[in-house]
Amino acid sequence: MHRQRFFALLFATLLSAGALAQPDGRYQIDLVVYANTDPAAQQAEVWPDNLHLRYPHDWVRLNNQGEANLSRVGTNHPQFAKALRSLKLSSRYRILTQLSWIQDLEPRKRAPAVLIQGGERYGEHYELEGYIRIALERYLYAEPQLWLSRFGYQQGNYYLPRRPNRHQPIDEEVEIPQEDTLPPQEALVEFPGTDMSIEDNPPSQPVIPVGAEPVERIVVMSEERRMRSDELHYIDNPLFGLLIMISKPQTSTVAEDTLSQQ
Repeated sequence: MHRQRFFALLFATLLSAGALAQPDGRYQIDLVVYANTDPAAQQAEVWPDNLHLRYPHDWVRLNNQGEANLSRVGTNHPQFAKALRSLKLSSRYRILTQLSWIQDLEPRKRAPAVLIQGGERYGEHYELEGYIRIALERYLYAEPQLWLSRFGYQQGNYYLPRRPNRHQPIDEEVEIPQEDTLPPQEALVEFPGTDMSIEDNPPSQPVIPVGAEPVERIVVMSEERRMRSDELHYIDNPLFGLLIMISKPQTSTVAEDTLSQQ
């Protein structure tokens, strides 16, 4: 009897230790998107027009605490913070947006699209718009879908989708592509309406009235990258780039985040 109890206790202890040893999907994401200010980069490539940019159904915003297990934090991973300082000190780059958050990562088919925006504001749009998916399967994955717009006086053959507004229903007349024409893993729609309440990046100059911001050029970053935790990863093209680091949350960061939500 004592022997049975001993093995039962040992088995339960091993199960408990195994459960504690299993890695969870909670990670910190440190991200910065920057523009290349080198004049030569502007002529590096011929960028296509007539683009079809859309926001996905499963978008989330970081300024909604607790949404999709997301929570913003104010402390960066030390290695990322060092690289960020170098970017800020360089005259070759201009920071468009910098974000840090903790997220419970899911497989790619269920990973939410985190909205990204930054740079100067023009009417209802920003220089930088789009979204990024961070997923965890056997490996970590980052899938940025970002676009950098240049606004000016000459209207090109471009169309920018309006920013999503959760408080306004989707227009039933919006045409949704058929399933066989959709990009893999997601159904995309346009979001009519404007959410002018978003002030994550307040304008540094007077806001241009809606409709008075002709788009001269849009450059798209559309990538899917497998990543390692605790490593810096760069994704870029001649005009703008992204620096991202995915790591396990530090104890001090989690404690700070918990206090900020109380």
